[in-house]
Amino acid sequence: MSGSSQNIDVVVAGGGPAGGICALTLAHGGARVSLVHWDGYSTGGIELVSGRARRMIERYCPGFFRQDIFGAGGVEVHETISLWGTPEPVTLSAMFNPWGPGVAVERTLFDQALRDLAEAAGVSVIGATKVADIERGNDQWQLSLRSGEAECDPVCARFLVLATGRAAAHFFDPPPLSESSQIALMAPLSPLSGVPDHALYIEAGDNGWWYALPTGDGGHFAGFCTSRDEIKRRRASLREFFLGELRCTRLLAPLLGGPDAKLNLRITGRMAGARAFSKAAGNDWIAVGDAAYAPDPLSGMGIELAIESAQLGARALLEAMRETGKETAKHDVFAEYEDAIRERASQHGKVAARHYGSL
Repeated sequence: MSGSSQNIDVVVAGGGPAGGICALTLAHGGARVSLVHWDGYSTGGIELVSGRARRMIERYCPGFFRQDIFGAGGVEVHETISLWGTPEPVTLSAMFNPWGPGVAVERTLFDQALRDLAEAAGVSVIGATKVADIERGNDQWQLSLRSGEAECDPVCARFLVLATGRAAAHFFDPPPLSESSQIALMAPLSPLSGVPDHALYIEAGDNGWWYALPTGDGGHFAGFCTSRDEIKRRRASLREFFLGELRCTRLLAPLLGGPDAKLNLRITGRMAGARAFSKAAGNDWIAVGDAAYAPDPLSGMGIELAIESAQLGARALLEAMRETGKETAKHDVFAEYEDAIRERASQHGKVAARHYGSL
């Protein structure tokens, strides 16, 4: 092991919400932290920061979601309008949520703002850099890095945090307990009025489930979760399939602007459904966020669980640092963290099963 990073306590691989918050929490706890991220892995788009997740973030930075701090600021979601197993839409107001309204955020801006917050707290952020390999030796982790075609100096640390998202890192991949058969197709919808909506729309369809989040320009970002088999059976292009399914909805179809609206949809896709991994912690490493347990994207719990797992993981690592030389005690710390992740995954699975069972 070599390099100037020998004095680093923790290296975080991944710069999404889980990686950013974990690095920030560790830095606040006195740890010396490096965070490595590669923007090319980001799927972009609009995601929901729940009211609870919003409060978690604002503990670190009050007013984080203000225009002057968070750039675009996001759009507050004041109500959820759902058509899911009911004859007519059901509206749930954020007034009745003890945590208050959530925020629809542009993920690229959101992730960068969290990394900036971590860097301001003392985290060494290494951007535009891929992790090419991870090795373990002499009681340290060494990450080989690459920026473009050039190799960079490796980063060494006592502890490793995997915040590599739903796919997890290919060189250090705790295998998934099961492969999801779901895929999410997503596309931005053109603004209708220029005035932001403040509703989250959710609708169950014959071939999948829909959601639409507001954007700051008065448009929406729509997602369609369906099965891989349904995609394979389609008899039209992906764009035609997406539009055909969207036009069959009751809540979301009006967001298209009518049958004569000019549409130039840019459709992207990613894995959907819940995804759990066989391990969330091990010998001086933990996984946080989607690398530990990826919830169903329709639950709106992705960022919330990412932040919660990041905080739990950071606290576990800080405790493990205090147990240096006490291997049994340190092992118990990581085991307790993994149990906590499994408990939250189980709770999420039960809620999802009840929800889907109502169809």
